[in-house]
Amino acid sequence: MRNSLMQAVAILLFGLTALILSMRAGDAQFLEGQRLMVPGFRSEPIAQIDRNPPSNTPQNPNDPHNLLSKDCAFAPPRKPSLPTRAEMGPVQVQLGLDRFRSRSGPDPNAPKEVIALAHPTNFGQRYQNDLNGKPVDNAPIIVLHETTSSASSALGLFQTPHSDDDDQVSYHAMVDLDGTVMYVVPPDRRAYGAANSFFNQESVRTSANNPPSVNNFAYHISLVTPKDGRGRNGNHSGYTDAQYESLAWLASKTGIPAGRMTAHRLVDRSGSRSDPRSFDGPRFLERLQAYPATSEISLACTPVSGEAIAPSPRPALFSKPNPRPLPPKASPSPETAERKPTK
Repeated sequence: MRNSLMQAVAILLFGLTALILSMRAGDAQFLEGQRLMVPGFRSEPIAQIDRNPPSNTPQNPNDPHNLLSKDCAFAPPRKPSLPTRAEMGPVQVQLGLDRFRSRSGPDPNAPKEVIALAHPTNFGQRYQNDLNGKPVDNAPIIVLHETTSSASSALGLFQTPHSDDDDQVSYHAMVDLDGTVMYVVPPDRRAYGAANSFFNQESVRTSANNPPSVNNFAYHISLVTPKDGRGRNGNHSGYTDAQYESLAWLASKTGIPAGRMTAHRLVDRSGSRSDPRSFDGPRFLERLQAYPATSEISLACTPVSGEAIAPSPRPALFSKPNPRPLPPKASPSPETAERKPTK
């Protein structure tokens, strides 16, 4: 009798542990349609995951997270408030591909594209002015990352609502091992991909509690780490041919010059970031030249007027990027090791 009771308790504890782990970690089934739930809102999904997304975003007026608007924010608040219950709640609108890149017609080179929207607590608006009211005039850059985990685990983190800004994190897009491009944050929004960062001494202070970063003018792209490099500090076997091809295609759609493409390791000032590991820079630049530069993915948001400070002039970030010159024939290949991406 005693042995039977102990066995029953052990089975119950095992079941509870499995349930907790399944709620905390992403898995292969997550991308096939399962969605994480917000505590307290478990009857509704928190984010859209769509393998066959609509071409156009439906104009749904029920948009508590303001995802349909492309407005800039005028300036960062000096004392930001915590997200409200509604802001922590589920996303109500469905976004089409037009929210992530504009398309004038079919693209025979386009890889498989998926929308996997991050929870809006994990990204924000781009600012026209920094914390001190100075207009920002930074031209856009691309920052390359790696996930150090599976795609589904990374999405599980991004799609979990976070009220604490130390936990808020996201990329604009990810490139999976098979070349699938996953759109996570609209390009006119500020993804939280690189904290305490500079690009050629360029950065924007958007928080009184955090150091300056490149997030206000960066488009963050992350490569999904191969299985032999997940959770490790060393290098790995490298990225797939499909990843390099899709990355080059995606980068070309931004129109950002090769001279303003960089790696997380190179912009980080905390000393803790070293991604993307095993990245072949010359190989990427060679593939980049195969695609014409376009402005289908635009970081530009719509300028707005402020009250306390005069409206800023229209800086480079809010204008159409210049055509990209041909990249150099070779570039240093960062051999790195990454941890969790940060705000």
